[in-house]
Amino acid sequence: MRDQSSSSATPSWARRFRRWAMGLFRLSLIAAAMGCLFLMPLREELDTAGFLREAKKDFPQSASLGEAEQGFFPVLDASGELLAWVTSTNPQAQSIQGYAGPSELLVILDAQRRVKRVDYWRSADTAGHVEKVRRDEAFWMQWNGREESSLSALGSPQLVSGASLTSEAMARGLAARFGAQGMEEFFTHELTREDVKPWFAEATKIFPMKKIGYYEVSSNDKVLGIILRSSRMKVAARGFNGASDVLVAIDANDQQVLGVGMIGSRDNEPYIIDVKEELKYADGFAGKKIDEIIVHEDGGDFLLVSGASTTAHAVIGTVKEMLRRHRAAERIKSFPWQLPVSFAWMAAGLYLGFRGTKKSRTIFALVSVAAGLLFGLMVGQDQLIGWARHGVDWRPALPLLALTAVALLVPALTGKNIYCSRICPHGSAQTLAGMVIKKRFVLPAKIHRVLVAIPWLTLLSIWVLALAGSALPFANAEPFEVWSTGFISLVPAILFTISIVIAFFLPQGYCHYGCATGALLKFLTHAPGRWTWRDTVATVFVSAAGIFCFIMR
Repeated sequence: MRDQSSSSATPSWARRFRRWAMGLFRLSLIAAAMGCLFLMPLREELDTAGFLREAKKDFPQSASLGEAEQGFFPVLDASGELLAWVTSTNPQAQSIQGYAGPSELLVILDAQRRVKRVDYWRSADTAGHVEKVRRDEAFWMQWNGREESSLSALGSPQLVSGASLTSEAMARGLAARFGAQGMEEFFTHELTREDVKPWFAEATKIFPMKKIGYYEVSSNDKVLGIILRSSRMKVAARGFNGASDVLVAIDANDQQVLGVGMIGSRDNEPYIIDVKEELKYADGFAGKKIDEIIVHEDGGDFLLVSGASTTAHAVIGTVKEMLRRHRAAERIKSFPWQLPVSFAWMAAGLYLGFRGTKKSRTIFALVSVAAGLLFGLMVGQDQLIGWARHGVDWRPALPLLALTAVALLVPALTGKNIYCSRICPHGSAQTLAGMVIKKRFVLPAKIHRVLVAIPWLTLLSIWVLALAGSALPFANAEPFEVWSTGFISLVPAILFTISIVIAFFLPQGYCHYGCATGALLKFLTHAPGRWTWRDTVATVFVSAAGIFCFIMR
């Protein structure tokens, strides 16, 4: 009989080292999976059957599609002879917005690479505008017979009256598909000293700042002020028939608006002229404090143009939104109250996770629910996948970054899942719901063994689809979006409602039998310091993802 077990014979520092090493290895697997997503392009499913069906309309002998070459599918007859080529304007056209979204066109070229037909394929734009374009034969025929090499030249495409924004976006998307650059930017004019002369007459230099849409104006190294540009800031309130490229000049002290101008517009020309003239000779924004403009209810005092009110209101809305974003960026630097309060909430959750009493933890569950409603901060798979694919601006996302760090690092290094047990608002809401009814239900062991696998299968499915390039809304796999947006999306709303109702009878039911994020965090905490079959599965999965990523790149 041994006096001590093998585990107790191991020095504490060695056990701690193994736990940290294992935790960091598991974190590295998550980081590697996110790295694969970052490197993998986002793909939409290609409807090759639809491509072939469309090709048969122009080439009845079409029997199959060959292997794609840079997105162009060869159309073959029964004997394998080349008849034509078929492609679509995506992904190059995905970032080109029409009236309310991007569109994708179908392009069929003959064997000599001349355009046989350009046609509508699908669109996220407004249905009425899209239908108007679809019925305009002249719009679609303008490309017929053109050589492939000429399609990158946008020129002055024929547009559709009443749907000019949609039709122009389609034409730009086609040009982008065949090599044109900058088609997503409708206002390509670069700022000049002439553009800023109304407010900075002595300006000698204009250069872009780190923040996109900001320009510093100086004279002999003396800063005169800054210019905000709406098209670069992606602020585009729509006027009568389109958005405008608006400039806002701000003094060097960052307190006062010196004036507003318009250097481009997609709106109707008569209205543009009227608004430009009003801004030139009676600029109501000039001399006003930034905060005064932001909080003003109407804006008619700043810009009122008879006969062009829609365009004028769009300019007012654009200016206010630009200044609001500008002030929001400044507030982030100065740590508004939301930031320290959210950090205090996380810190209290960490403390109570290690030291709190049962009573204090119950009280803190109410705090976490309140924090969830106030801040809308939740760690979820959609968020991790989105960050991996598109990156993250750390300044506005600082509280969520901190919460994510707590959720991942604490279980990896300590073996305790503090986020799920104390901080998560959805978990806290379930805790409170479970206290309402005294009688607690326990699932039979066989059913428990089946249901407990669901979160792991959900987690695996989400990441398989994400790594395969799926554009599915992964926020629908979890109920957390409800905390930040309310009951807007149907599937998260259903999951939210069901999970809270179940919690009255089955404590933490969703946490145990449905939460994919909970499964990910359990992966970090299970068997601290020891290798298990879950580590084997995760390592094989991430390795396979890495190989797939390398092949697809």
